[in-house]
Amino acid sequence: MRTIKHFGGLLLLIIICLPLSSQTGREWKDTANEYINAHGGGILFHEGLYYWFGEHRPEKGFTTEVGVNCYTSPDLQTWTHKSVALPVSETLGDDIERGCIIERPKVIYNQKTGKFVMWFHLELKGQGYGPARAAVADSDKPEGPYRFVRSGRVNPGIYPENMPEADRKVTWNMNKYKKWWTPNWYKAVNRGLFVKRDLEGGQMSRDMTLFVDDDGKAYHIYSSEENLTLHIAELTDDYLQHSGRYIRIYPGGHNEAPAIFKKDNTYWMITSGCTGWDPNTARMFSAPSIWGPWEQHPNPCRGENSEKTFGGQSTFVLELPENRFIFMADVWKPKSLMYSGHIWLPIQFDEQGVPFIEWTDEVNLSAQSEWKQVWSDEFNTDGLPDTTVWSYDNGFARNEEAQWYQKGNAYCKDGKLIIEARKEKGRKNPWYEAGSNDWRKKREFIEYTSSCITTAGKKEFLYGRFEVRAKIPVSGGAWPAIWALGSGMEWPSCGEIDIMEYYRIKGEPHILANAAWGTDWQWNAKWNSKAIPFTHFTDKDPAWADKFHIWRMDWDETAIKIYLDDELLNEIPLSETVNGIIGKGTNPFRMPQYLLLNLALGGINGGEIDDKGIPMRYEIDYVRVYQK
Repeated sequence: MRTIKHFGGLLLLIIICLPLSSQTGREWKDTANEYINAHGGGILFHEGLYYWFGEHRPEKGFTTEVGVNCYTSPDLQTWTHKSVALPVSETLGDDIERGCIIERPKVIYNQKTGKFVMWFHLELKGQGYGPARAAVADSDKPEGPYRFVRSGRVNPGIYPENMPEADRKVTWNMNKYKKWWTPNWYKAVNRGLFVKRDLEGGQMSRDMTLFVDDDGKAYHIYSSEENLTLHIAELTDDYLQHSGRYIRIYPGGHNEAPAIFKKDNTYWMITSGCTGWDPNTARMFSAPSIWGPWEQHPNPCRGENSEKTFGGQSTFVLELPENRFIFMADVWKPKSLMYSGHIWLPIQFDEQGVPFIEWTDEVNLSAQSEWKQVWSDEFNTDGLPDTTVWSYDNGFARNEEAQWYQKGNAYCKDGKLIIEARKEKGRKNPWYEAGSNDWRKKREFIEYTSSCITTAGKKEFLYGRFEVRAKIPVSGGAWPAIWALGSGMEWPSCGEIDIMEYYRIKGEPHILANAAWGTDWQWNAKWNSKAIPFTHFTDKDPAWADKFHIWRMDWDETAIKIYLDDELLNEIPLSETVNGIIGKGTNPFRMPQYLLLNLALGGINGGEIDDKGIPMRYEIDYVRVYQK
């Protein structure tokens, strides 16, 4: 089942069915066993991965010394620190100079431009919370690096469109309103006292979030007017500027930490009051349009400690498939902000469709079976792959392929495994025998090298969910693969599962999902193969080959199912995969298999090699195995 369970000071959603036991007092750590330092943040889902952006907070103090962190996860449980997506600047006087204050970073993806756009609240170094700026950065990749674009106040010289004409004409004497919280002061704030004060230079922007609507329009929602009034401002089509259209919500209501979502054509927003680092009662608002009218509702939190939002403050609402939503909040620890906690709770809906949030130790979000991660390689250590897990093929291996397999062409760099095919010149084949009929020995020279790494003899698996996130090469001659073999019998009676192969069939590129097993004749296989034309993918996304994708195999006692980005490519019933006489009628897919990752060139399937595509790189972000 999909569950969320208590994990110390946080509540954690396990979206890919990974159960997590309740362990009070433990911290939420990443795959490197480091504390997840992503505060006031939000999550972007892109191409099969969740990206969690948040403030890197120091152990002591509150200024920004590092920047905006980025963590990635396939399942919302296992988080890997990917990068400092936006580092602070070391240049004196820069807006994001080390020692500034960066808060509430959020990232959205622009389908039109292909850019990832980050907005955040920025305070300039040494100026406290006076500047109250909105800042924007962009990147070609979700994990960054992000390019700082600009910072400033919002919509200078422009009135909010829901501010009455009469209030726009009022000239305020600020000296009369130095004393806050009086009836006259409240009246002035409601009519736009601070809007008029800041009109020329632009409106203040502090705690903030972003929202992309169904039509692709994006909005910047922020606390303005000395944290007294929320604003919703439309962004331009490139998401890099404000369009000039904005409204005020509940003037003088003292709302901050907005988190917004949309369900059944109703917009919902959860906020907090302004009590510094201390928790307070959550507020909730709804509207039939992003432009209002907005209606306030009672505290959405229910149960013990609900009057303090369970000790947290809202930061983001994560939308999941099937109209499910997760409320994210920070549990601030001002004595050491680095160790501030995280609360993740499911948003539920009453009979009238009104959201509410309860603290709960475990929630069954669906009836889907549980999977527990039993092994992974994230390739986070630069250098050769882990030798306790991976071995290497050596020499000319199979299928009359052009490459000589060797150790050095597979290496880890920047959190990825790189398998690189290279052109060689004048290198002798040590296996060469003049006059030999063996294709491995009759080649006098090694023209290309590559790598095939395998867990043979070191790690095998019987059943499970296997996930590999990779970017494959597609130039001429490329033959990348993700596959599995059994041990103890010769091929094909050992069984072969091709989670992914890419090569050309009659000159046209295809992606394949296959399984093979033995027959009554040696080295003759029975295949269940699906070959999907590459255009099936590139017609939907012309830039498909430039991106990472997730190949998945779900394998149990009854079937093997192979997916690409959650699209089922092939289902192979195990009732059919019975070996012939040589394999003694056994079923190889009811026995353990080991994994292989390789990049071949040419051979019987790869086709003609395009040397313009050499060196050729096959990039693997991770390999993960889950079992029930």
